[in-house]
Amino acid sequence: MQTTTCPLLVRLMVWAGMWLLSAATFAQNTISGTVRAENGTPIPGANVVVKGTSTGTATAADGTYRIALPRQNATLVFSSIGYQSREIAVGTSNTIDVTLTEDVAYLEEVVVTGLATSIKRSNLANAISTVSARELVGTTQIQTVDNALYGKLTGVNMNTNGGAPGGGVSIQLRGISSLVGASQPLYIIDGVYANNAVNRTGRGTVTGASAVETQDDAANRISDLNPNDIESIEVLKGPSAAAIYGTRANAGVIIITTKRGTAGKTRLTFAQDYGFARPQRLLGVENWTEEKINTFFAAARRQTELDRFRAANGQTYDYEKYFYGNTAPLSNTRLGLSGGNDKTRFFISGAFTDEKGIIRRTGFKRYSVRANIDHKITPDITLAVGSNYINTNTDRGFTGNQNNSGASIGYNIAYVPNYFNLFPDASGRYPDNPYFSENPVAVTDRGTNNSNVNRFIQSFNLTANLYKSERALLKLIGQGGLDFTQNTTQVYLPEDLQFQRGQGNPGDVVWGKSENVNTNLQAALVLNWNVNRINLTSQVGTVRLNFREDRLLNRARGLAGGQNNLRQGTVQEIFDQRFQRVTDVGVFAQQEANWDDKIIATVGIRWDKSTLIGDANRFWAFPKASLAVNVANFEFIRSSGLSSVFSQIKPRVAYGETAGLPNFGTTFTPLNSANIGGLLGSVVTTASGNSSIEPERAGELEFGLDLGLYNNRILLEATYYDKQTRNNIQNLQLAPSVGISTIPTNLARLQNRGIELSLNVVPVQADNLRWNTRLMWWRNNLLLTRLGIPPYNAGAFGVTLGTFLYQEGFAPTTIVGTRPASDATDTPLAQGVRTGAYILGNNQPDFQMSWFNEFTLFKNVDINMLWHWKQGGDNINLTQFLMDSGGTTPDWSKDDNNDGTPNGRQRGIPPHNGADRWVQDASYVRLREIGVYYNLPVTKLGSWFSNRVSRIRIGASSQNPLTFTKYFSYDPETSTFGIQAVASGVDIAPYPTQRRFFGHLVVEF
Repeated sequence: MQTTTCPLLVRLMVWAGMWLLSAATFAQNTISGTVRAENGTPIPGANVVVKGTSTGTATAADGTYRIALPRQNATLVFSSIGYQSREIAVGTSNTIDVTLTEDVAYLEEVVVTGLATSIKRSNLANAISTVSARELVGTTQIQTVDNALYGKLTGVNMNTNGGAPGGGVSIQLRGISSLVGASQPLYIIDGVYANNAVNRTGRGTVTGASAVETQDDAANRISDLNPNDIESIEVLKGPSAAAIYGTRANAGVIIITTKRGTAGKTRLTFAQDYGFARPQRLLGVENWTEEKINTFFAAARRQTELDRFRAANGQTYDYEKYFYGNTAPLSNTRLGLSGGNDKTRFFISGAFTDEKGIIRRTGFKRYSVRANIDHKITPDITLAVGSNYINTNTDRGFTGNQNNSGASIGYNIAYVPNYFNLFPDASGRYPDNPYFSENPVAVTDRGTNNSNVNRFIQSFNLTANLYKSERALLKLIGQGGLDFTQNTTQVYLPEDLQFQRGQGNPGDVVWGKSENVNTNLQAALVLNWNVNRINLTSQVGTVRLNFREDRLLNRARGLAGGQNNLRQGTVQEIFDQRFQRVTDVGVFAQQEANWDDKIIATVGIRWDKSTLIGDANRFWAFPKASLAVNVANFEFIRSSGLSSVFSQIKPRVAYGETAGLPNFGTTFTPLNSANIGGLLGSVVTTASGNSSIEPERAGELEFGLDLGLYNNRILLEATYYDKQTRNNIQNLQLAPSVGISTIPTNLARLQNRGIELSLNVVPVQADNLRWNTRLMWWRNNLLLTRLGIPPYNAGAFGVTLGTFLYQEGFAPTTIVGTRPASDATDTPLAQGVRTGAYILGNNQPDFQMSWFNEFTLFKNVDINMLWHWKQGGDNINLTQFLMDSGGTTPDWSKDDNNDGTPNGRQRGIPPHNGADRWVQDASYVRLREIGVYYNLPVTKLGSWFSNRVSRIRIGASSQNPLTFTKYFSYDPETSTFGIQAVASGVDIAPYPTQRRFFGHLVVEF
């Protein structure tokens, strides 16, 4: 018994000693503490990482953390979004409490650099713009996401399709990348490839404006998204940053991240905005006199007009004010719930927007419900899901272009003298309009242009740690989602309207239904590993995208009285039908290397194939590479007196390639239906497809310098880019003997070169006053370097009113048209133009500048304002053309040069008959946003609210309250053809944009 027991006791004592030794060692190498903000508030979710390793943790809801050190003499790195990171060497103490300072320059924010990785802005090699939630909607309430980006990004040119409710904004990043393809960027919402289509409604056909959808005046679908749900927006403006997105990124990429919950106390937030909208400006209308009637009207018409004028007995009607001068009520209500613990976090929101338009019977309603949930299934597996249901209902009215139908308010009233009464009589009967083909009062009261959208966006992200050691971490990241959009549209003009009564089949209605389904699935392996002081991040993965569009528009004419049902029409037709299926498949790889935050390099490549390309099985390669050097992090700077001055000196260079896909159907020759001898059949069109068509490709080289002074209180970002786009698609005209007229070819090339500057300064940072100001300046030079076919004019309404030039050596935004010659040598050829038209202007701005100011007074008062200046950029102003043609321009009868001819017949170069009269400088300076807010000191008023209210914020704000411009129309930013890649800047009687004013209340429990 003794021989057995003694060795057992010895073994127990050894085991106990080893356990005590390991416990002592663990205690000596375990660090705990609390991470707080400067005001003492705990920071939940802050990252605590052992420098040079993959060992790390995150702070709990109360800001506390606990981390086991893998070795002695370690350094801890503390970081959190919105705060400057700190490095602290571990000493003898087991407790380290840390205070993080707010990151005014946003250098610590995380920016996407790959499909599955991100990087600190201070290490970024590209000029990626970021807009935070505070910058997006923190100053005032904006109706749509795209509208909220105005003036907040360098390298961006934006136009509105008009001021109609529901949005409709064209965004071009670093110029134009395609002559015929998409000019709009790719939108990614929480990893979902979002639908930003402009669904066809048929409005352009019913009003006679155009049989193509570019004049339907429809909103793009990004307007469905609730801006208040957004946490941040990152904009990859060029191929050097967006190359990893391949064939979908030629026009840039906008990455939207929505809000998510944070661990800690559950917070309930209620917000209410009430306000009103007024037109930005009214142009005014000149009163008529008998003298003006005798001057304006032809002799055969004068007596009739004189009789009408005298019968009015001095009564006048301000139709512009009646249609456009109304006050529109605006209301936005939001409710949010967020919180969670270390394992599960949630963000739930609901919002209702009800905004009327300044034109009667127009408006925009949006219902939005969102639920974002993050759950840690195990310590190594995390699942994040997001669900968003949206319903929007939009009435856009009838504005913009038309063709003889009269279904456009501005087109109509430009021709109506203000002594003629268009209003209905006591019985409700509308008088006919003798000056145009329709009564605009009747169209406004009885016509319908409605869109009802139901949309569901579902996202997921699954992250699993497959392998973890002190110096390596291997993760599997699965990401994907669904974007389902159903849009039901109705465009209706009743049978008893003036124009309709003159038709063979009076009464016209188009019912449309479009369904768009986007799905995407992505999987990536990400390895983060360290070699000495070099941190390496490797990623490989694959992507699959599926896009489906089903569209059906049915039209009925000859409607029964008061009916808008298709079956009640005598002529019924399938107006437009499309079944579109597109599949893209991509493979990507990227390697990032970071040497101690001093030198950061990235190389990557993506291969894509798509069913939109002629060879659907061929993979196309899109490489990228970048290098950034943080000179200020080198020891020779940090150990010298320069470190007190220079907090950042970062030269950077990047190169990347992207592509734009051909439009659906480009590879095929369409068949049109035909009736031959009473037999139905199909005939081949004269516009051939091209089964060898290739994607339009762009390569961009970007250089930049980021300079930070005095702890980044002064921060300068300077960027120059050179973007070359090749294989641009153009239609080649063929000889008639071939049997077909055109075939698409990859012949053209475009060049965009530009400069972007951003200066952020914190002039004052005191306890009771803080001032942050940011100045941005940018310009882009566009050039068509190769066309591949003979030069031509296209877009707008021809050379007599102004059109656009497509010729090598000129920008495709060049406006050309007729004008009188000054002498025999003054010819288009003398200007180098070979299409027979003179150069009249250019729609491309000379430069743009914005200036943002943010003041905080006494810690509770916030004042924000944003100014925007666009210099240059000409529009074809056909609104003035219409008003001059109708004699309603405010200065029509004035005679500025005292030669006896009124201004309305004497604009431009003598003899005043050229298109130069309508090409006008659209420069402006605009106060885009201004807001004043007060945060009530609820801690001092705790007894009033039983200590249940944690925050109350009240304020007032305005969008577009001031605009300074010499341009004669409702808005120099408006373009009837704004959704086109080229040929924007055409102004035809648009829906006037508005000045918006709000009062705000936010209560947080």
